[in-house]
Amino acid sequence: MKNLILDHAFTPPQLQQLNQTLLELLADDSPDEAEFLKLVTVRDEIIQTYLAQCSEETRKLFAQAELDVNGALVAYANTLFQASLKQLSGLIRGRKAVKKYI
Repeated sequence: MKNLILDHAFTPPQLQQLNQTLLELLADDSPDEAEFLKLVTVRDEIIQTYLAQCSEETRKLFAQAELDVNGALVAYANTLFQASLKQLSGLIRGRKAVKKYI
């Protein structure tokens, strides 16, 4: 996810900091999935707090801008999930092969 952009014109400063941390994690070839989940959960909490504090117009503009960011994060999470499934399938096949020879 080298081209992932998490910030937009309406991103508050506290979310920008978290987005930077998230991008650093995602720059790794095999990021820690637990850390990814933790950061995304914190990101959601920051967004919920921000939305509760801002005006209706700002809330609408922020939400529209966040749609693309959330779509990219969901796509990345799906990529991690598929990679995990592939590893798990390989492990299961390996176990079956080992049991065959025992």
